[in-house]
Amino acid sequence: MIPKPIIIDISEWQNPQEVNYDQLAQAIDGVIVRVQYGSNYVDKHYKTHIKAFKKRNIPVAVYAWVRGSSHSDMQQEAQDFYTRAKEFSPTFWWLDVEEQSMKDMRGGCEAYRKKLKDLGAKKVGVYVANHLYQTFNLDTEKFDGVWMPTYGKNSGEYNGANPTMTNAYDIHQYTSSGKLRGYNGDLDLNRIVRRDLAYFFRKDSQVPPKENKKNLEDIEMKTITTAAAKVKLRSSPKVGNNVIAELSKGAQVKINNIVFGDGFVWGVQPRSKGKKGYIDIGKSVAWIK
Repeated sequence: MIPKPIIIDISEWQNPQEVNYDQLAQAIDGVIVRVQYGSNYVDKHYKTHIKAFKKRNIPVAVYAWVRGSSHSDMQQEAQDFYTRAKEFSPTFWWLDVEEQSMKDMRGGCEAYRKKLKDLGAKKVGVYVANHLYQTFNLDTEKFDGVWMPTYGKNSGEYNGANPTMTNAYDIHQYTSSGKLRGYNGDLDLNRIVRRDLAYFFRKDSQVPPKENKKNLEDIEMKTITTAAAKVKLRSSPKVGNNVIAELSKGAQVKINNIVFGDGFVWGVQPRSKGKKGYIDIGKSVAWIK
């Protein structure tokens, strides 16, 4: 299966001459475009990709492969990344951490993150491989999002193979062999595990919930009581392997918002560190999404 919303990440490996942007834009909900590989190598097609998708109203985030060899080098990479991408007002800035370019990767990546924030990037996330998660020991709590890959059979669809080093990730890159109309080659496909599409791709949602004084979308806090046993509280408003807890009959859950997903109405439970839980409170109807 290909979970929705559909997020792709692309780079110069996807040659614009081989992309039918009109068709591909119809197939996706958001795109993350590579801007650079370290400071000195600029992605050949990042501007073309970004302009093409923005023209078709596809929200764009950006990423940069991290190669800094010292704290100051990391800060310079952040400066170059910001300078190259700021004109496009990306919704999210991602550090792609896939090689050990310095001994203190934890401190180096924090220097990179902080520099981006100081320059004006509202949301900064980190992409880190499952098998490198423990080795790098990044301070992921300071980032606004965590993005991790695991492919399983890498069949082009999501097959239930998830990252194993942590459950605290927001986006899962589940295949590098994805196929979508508009491009004949392979694509990286991603699914949102925690939060929602708006958090990562909406222009007017740039400040993380933990930094907001007030979430203007919140409704007055309500308390609901479960009327059945084994009611599932989930990490996202969709059915699947995203269960936070099973609630017993008579359990009380405080919600401050409602959202729609997978044909259901979900109550949104505010949790610590800006996270949310979702509880199914009824079926949606055909004219509401």
